[in-house]
Amino acid sequence: MKFTIKFLLSALLVIASVSQSQADVLLKEIQGQDTPFSALKGKWVFINYWAGWCQTCLDEIPEFNRFYQQHKKDPIALYAVNFDGLPLFEQRNLIRRFNISYPSLLKDPASELQLGDITGVPVTFIFNPKGQLVKTLYGGQSAETLNKVMMEHQNS
Repeated sequence: MKFTIKFLLSALLVIASVSQSQADVLLKEIQGQDTPFSALKGKWVFINYWAGWCQTCLDEIPEFNRFYQQHKKDPIALYAVNFDGLPLFEQRNLIRRFNISYPSLLKDPASELQLGDITGVPVTFIFNPKGQLVKTLYGGQSAETLNKVMMEHQNS
């Protein structure tokens, strides 16, 4: 009987540790702020993967800056993630060089948010205010395409 109880408790602990929910994901910004994904409930969340060697990525940065400025007072969170996972000082240099005005994440949240394998950039993941992934956009984006996704999924 004791063995069965110990086995069941062990199994529950393993299951609980493996199935980490999005609520447990901590988004760590290069700028020093840590935000639990659960704290973003009620907001649209955009996570854009980019690289300094990707011309399409660089071309869309002004559009993301414009989108970020347009929605600064709205319930929207926008994050950049460097696809190459460069060291902090290199990421900071690229952020300054390419004038990224929206927050950048220090740690890639793809596995914790169950985004799958990211094999190319640019790619943008969009979560609705309920915290559900509603759209994955491949290729360069504009402020208009980002706004359009919110309009299309406003009731989801």
